[in-house]
Amino acid sequence: MDMQSNSFNSRLFKKLPSIIVRVVLPTTIFLIATQIIVKIQGIPFYVLVVDPNEIAKLPPYTGMISMLGILFWCASVATSIFSSFLLQKKGGLKSRKWAKFLLFSACITLVILLDDLFQIHEYYYHPFIDLRNFTNPSPIKNFFELIFFTMYAIAISIYLWKFKSLFKKTNYPILLLSLLFFTISVFVDVATPEKMFLHSTIEEGSKFLGIVTWFSYFVDCCYEQVQYLIVNRSSEFT
Repeated sequence: MDMQSNSFNSRLFKKLPSIIVRVVLPTTIFLIATQIIVKIQGIPFYVLVVDPNEIAKLPPYTGMISMLGILFWCASVATSIFSSFLLQKKGGLKSRKWAKFLLFSACITLVILLDDLFQIHEYYYHPFIDLRNFTNPSPIKNFFELIFFTMYAIAISIYLWKFKSLFKKTNYPILLLSLLFFTISVFVDVATPEKMFLHSTIEEGSKFLGIVTWFSYFVDCCYEQVQYLIVNRSSEFT
C-alpha cells in the first residue's frame, strides 16, 4: 500500500483534471489562437496541418534526411530538458549546476531546431529585400545566411565559455566533432557554387552528421549525470 502511495505521489500528473488543465487546455487555446490568426491572414487552416509532400504531389521520401535531422534535434531537446528537470528536482547542488547547463543546452538546440524546421535563416530577410531585383541573387542570399550563422557561432561560443568548467568534464570531443561537421556544411553552402561536384551531398551530409553527433554528445552528458544521480540516491538507502 505504501509503495502504491509513493508511486502515485511521484507522478507528474496526479489526476486526470491535472493533465486537462496543464496539457489539454493550453494546447486547445493554441489551436484556437492559430485558427483565428490564419483566418485573419486569409490562410486556410488546412495548409498548416496537411503534409507538404501531399500538396506538392511529391513522393513520400522527399526530404527524408532533413526530417530525420529534425527528429534528432527534437530528441536532443527532449533528452536535455527531461534530464535537467530530473537533476533540478532530485539532485544536490552539483546536480543543479548540471541541470542549468542542460537547460541552456536545450534552449540553444530548440532555437536551431526551429530555424532548421521553418528555414528561418533563408527567409528572415525577404520582407526587406526582393531578390528578384538582382541578376544573380546567390551572393546576397549567402551573405544574409552567413550573418545568421555568425550569430549562431557567437551564441554557442558564449554558451561554451559560460559553462567551460562543466564542459571540460564532459566527453567534449564529440561536440567539437559536431561543430566541425556544421562548419563544413556552412562553408560548402555559402562559399562554393551549387554546381560543384557533390555539393548537396557534402553540404547536407555534413549537416546531418553534425546533428547526429550533437545528439550523441547530449545523450552522453544526460546519461552520465542521471546515472550519477541514481547511484548516489541508491547509496543513501544502503
